[in-house]
Amino acid sequence: MTFSTLTTRTVERAWQLLTGIVMTAFALMLTIMAIQVISRYVLGIAVPWTDEASRYLFLAEIFLGSILALHHQEHIRITVLVDILPPAMRRIAASVADVICIIVLVMLVVGAWNMMGRTAGILASTFNLSFSYIYFIQGLSALIMIGLLAGNLYRRLNGRSD
Repeated sequence: MTFSTLTTRTVERAWQLLTGIVMTAFALMLTIMAIQVISRYVLGIAVPWTDEASRYLFLAEIFLGSILALHHQEHIRITVLVDILPPAMRRIAASVADVICIIVLVMLVVGAWNMMGRTAGILASTFNLSFSYIYFIQGLSALIMIGLLAGNLYRRLNGRSD
C-alpha cells in the first residue's frame, strides 16, 4: 500500500467518523428531547438535565455539521449572478467568497478562544460540564473549515479546481 493510498483511506475514515459523530449527536438529541417531552407532559415530571444536554448536542451538530456541508459543497448559496459569469470570472468570484469566509471564520476562532477562557470555570447547572466545550467545538470547527477553504482556494488559484 502506497503512502498516497493510505492517506486517502485515512482521510475518508476521518470523514466517515465525523459523519457518525454528527449523526449520533442528532440521534441523542432527539432521544433526549423525547424523554423531556414524555417526562414533562405524560408523566408530569421535569427532568432538568435534558434541556442543557439537548442544547450542547444541537450546537455540536451545527458546528460539526457545517464542516460536512462545506466538504460536500452543500451550504446554501444564491448563484443567480455567478451562473451567468464566464468561467474565469466565476473562479474569481469563488476565490473572493472563500477569502471572505476565511476572514469571518478567523474572527469566529478568535471569539471562540476568548469565550473558552471566560467560561472555563462555569459549569452547566444540571451536570458537571464546562460551557467552554461549546466554544471549543465552535473554534475547532471553524479551524477545520478554514483549512478546507484554504485548500479550495489554493487549488482554484492553481487552476486545478472550479
